[in-house]
Amino acid sequence: MGWFSRTRTPKDDWSAMSSVTRVEAKLQELGEITPARRAGVIYRDSAEIAFLSNIETELKAVLHVGEGATKTAFSIKDDDRGMRWIVLEDGNFNDLVSSVYTVGNAIGSNQGQDNLLAAVFEMYFTGEVDDRTYRSGLRTYWIYRYDRKAFYPFVPTGDKEGDRDRPTEARLGYDLRKHGLIVERSLTEWMGLWGIPF
Repeated sequence: MGWFSRTRTPKDDWSAMSSVTRVEAKLQELGEITPARRAGVIYRDSAEIAFLSNIETELKAVLHVGEGATKTAFSIKDDDRGMRWIVLEDGNFNDLVSSVYTVGNAIGSNQGQDNLLAAVFEMYFTGEVDDRTYRSGLRTYWIYRYDRKAFYPFVPTGDKEGDRDRPTEARLGYDLRKHGLIVERSLTEWMGLWGIPF
């Protein structure tokens, strides 16, 4: 998990993440993106942090209780690479984005800021790249790195590390930046994330 190194002073995650709904709506209007119902937050578990030790109970409180609660469904999963995921599912994309932010903010506000690794949004790309048109939708991910405060697209083509569609990632990266998402400028920081459990 060393590839999520902390290289910047933390800023407000909401300033980066709040633009996701606007950019998704624009790309959906252009016929290039269809959002899925799922997203996830990856974190490094720690028995020393009470909030993380009681994560399921804590998340029920922040997502399901009180005025303005999104009621977003969630589950906790461990992938085959040793990462812990909070997988969120919501038919309302705005609520899904809000819930992802809420989960990250709750962890960060309860001594877990250094344990946050990434937030991942599942999308289907329906555009055209190199004479290939993805009419039925190509599964892609928009990854937000908490340490970089920026997004980048990831398009896996298989389960093995290195199996990814770089031309489509480049096209998506251009589109995301063009429409206002904060995109990681260094391509070497567009780290692959295989084994996403959704």
